[in-house]
Amino acid sequence: MKKMIMIPALVVTLGVGTAIGSTTLLSGNAQEKKVLTMQEIEKKALAVVDGTVADIEFDQNKYRSIYEVEVHTATEEYDLKFDAYTGKLLKQKKERQDNDDWDDNIPAATTTTKTITKEQAIETALTKAKGTVTKIKLDDGIYEIELKDGQYEYEVDVDPITGNIINFEQDIED
Repeated sequence: MKKMIMIPALVVTLGVGTAIGSTTLLSGNAQEKKVLTMQEIEKKALAVVDGTVADIEFDQNKYRSIYEVEVHTATEEYDLKFDAYTGKLLKQKKERQDNDDWDDNIPAATTTTKTITKEQAIETALTKAKGTVTKIKLDDGIYEIELKDGQYEYEVDVDPITGNIINFEQDIED
């Protein structure tokens, strides 16, 4: 007789617990995660290494979202990986700069020529394509900017001296 009373009581207790748990999840009490901006990650990278950010790339897969940041100093190149939500430094790799690394930092014109900032290059790219910037890199004296809008991927190349768009590509997002 005791077994017959205990079983329904256990079922009711489990049912109430499940109902409370599911309403907590559905009501939004679970804190929503927000991806940090490229500017926030750039500040974190420069706090780790005093240098110049040459490349920032957002990478997302089904397991983790990260930012990969390349920072150059006078003699070394640092590859840093940060958690995109927490900003926690996940990996740091340091190597000496090669001759080809110098081309990435120096615009095609002379070093006395005034160049636009990464933020200005992004603003220029956003005049051509709306979306979220997933990568910006100064490569061979050109800002290469990648954007995604949920439907298309865009690649916009911006001249760092004139601030003009010199190349634009649009593809369907994978």
